[in-house]
Amino acid sequence: MSTYKILLALLGAPSAWFIQMSLSEPLAAYACYPHQVPLTAPLWVDLSAILIAISLICLAGGLISGYVAWDSWRKLTKSGSNGKIFVVDEGQTQFLAMLGVMSSFIFIAAIVFTFCAVLLVSPCSAWT
Repeated sequence: MSTYKILLALLGAPSAWFIQMSLSEPLAAYACYPHQVPLTAPLWVDLSAILIAISLICLAGGLISGYVAWDSWRKLTKSGSNGKIFVVDEGQTQFLAMLGVMSSFIFIAAIVFTFCAVLLVSPCSAWT
């Protein structure tokens, strides 16, 4: 398995979530609170569409990373004719592939939950 696939499997989904948070939060904050007084409506009419697009792109990146991790782990383990799983590679590659699968699962869930917040909460809503 190549180094690039391992890096994508390990860092793809966390990076996608980090990018989602780094883009969505400041955009929403500026659109609703550009000066000293909070606004009742965002500066940009299409703010929700922008946030949804960012979330979908990041979700796609996380899913691609998860697929690469899952595929790599699957190629390193095989099922025998009796149904038992045997390991093809007993090294750090298999460990890193499984770590990528677990990391991708956690961060894809984080991306989905952040996406739900974009869908369920209006951008400039008051919390009180």
